[in-house]
Amino acid sequence: MKKNIKVLHVIVSLGNGGAERQLIEILKYNRNHGVLLLSTADIYKEKLDKLKIKYWEMEVKNKLLIFFKILFFRKVIMSYKPDIVQSWMYNACLFSVFCKLINLYDKPLIWNIRCSNMVTEHYSLSLKFIIYACVFLSKYVEKIIYNSYAGQAYHKKIGFSQNSGKVIYNGVDSKKFNSTIIQRKVLRKKYNLTKNDLVFMCVARVDPMKNYNNFLKAYKSIGSACNNKIKLVLAGKGTDKLDLPNNCIALGMIKNIEEYYNIADIVIVPSAFGEGFSNVLVEGMLTNLYPVATDVGDAKKIIGSTGFILNCADEETLKKELSKIIHIKKIDIRTMGLKARNRAHKLFTIEKMISAYNNIFLEVKS
Repeated sequence: MKKNIKVLHVIVSLGNGGAERQLIEILKYNRNHGVLLLSTADIYKEKLDKLKIKYWEMEVKNKLLIFFKILFFRKVIMSYKPDIVQSWMYNACLFSVFCKLINLYDKPLIWNIRCSNMVTEHYSLSLKFIIYACVFLSKYVEKIIYNSYAGQAYHKKIGFSQNSGKVIYNGVDSKKFNSTIIQRKVLRKKYNLTKNDLVFMCVARVDPMKNYNNFLKAYKSIGSACNNKIKLVLAGKGTDKLDLPNNCIALGMIKNIEEYYNIADIVIVPSAFGEGFSNVLVEGMLTNLYPVATDVGDAKKIIGSTGFILNCADEETLKKELSKIIHIKKIDIRTMGLKARNRAHKLFTIEKMISAYNNIFLEVKS
């Protein structure tokens, strides 16, 4: 990326989510980019400082008050002088296009949409308003980046501009996510798991789209049916507060999640809706885990023939499908895990993602 191309990324905050991690990867390769945070830098504040990235925190605690901060945005634009503004996810996208329409800046605007089919009945009325406001205003955006083809198709269906869409898959660091036998032994000993236990790992915050309710009920049923010979490890915000079945370990939010994948044999993403590109699937695949996911977002395209697609996210279907998985021979699970790593290492690299983004920035600037 030429140093004269400056991109201001606008995002609500930098918590422990997939979009946030992707933004950090982009910043590692583009140190002249800046970040405007509608809230705070959260857990990545130290990382931004280490990378010497310019960033500004608006510290808005109530999203309804965000539009009172538009002059702050104007000051950032005037001082940083970006060539392009790129906003991440619905809230930041609406804020950025609103500021553009009232002439706070005249630079090209890129939206970055991370989800697929949102079922808004599980969320607040304000989210519905924001999504449909984005539908109406998407025609004023120079480019919309999606991280999945499912996300692109869904947003076109609900009315997003059809002329400016581009899919860029997420990239995951294969050096960071890697299988180590030593770490596996340490973690299994720490959590009283034997080498013969078949361990599933699910990494997701507690949220309606992540489908913990149905998944845990299904897991409880199959666990009882096979004399509790399978184990489940959960990681993610709120998991330590769930009502857990037997033989289930909840870690809560973990920063060094790359180490914990080594405890498992299978990575599972049981999402009911909304998933675009699952970083968790690729992270697990890179750690030699057998990938299992519901047919949501681009899971089929990510897994290919190296794992198992769950046909539906309801309790009964999950129970039937999981029952099939636990009868797969462990040697076959390990073999498929190795194939999954090779696939992820080939298709979903950081370098591919960065190159695609930088090409978009060059295209939009020109």
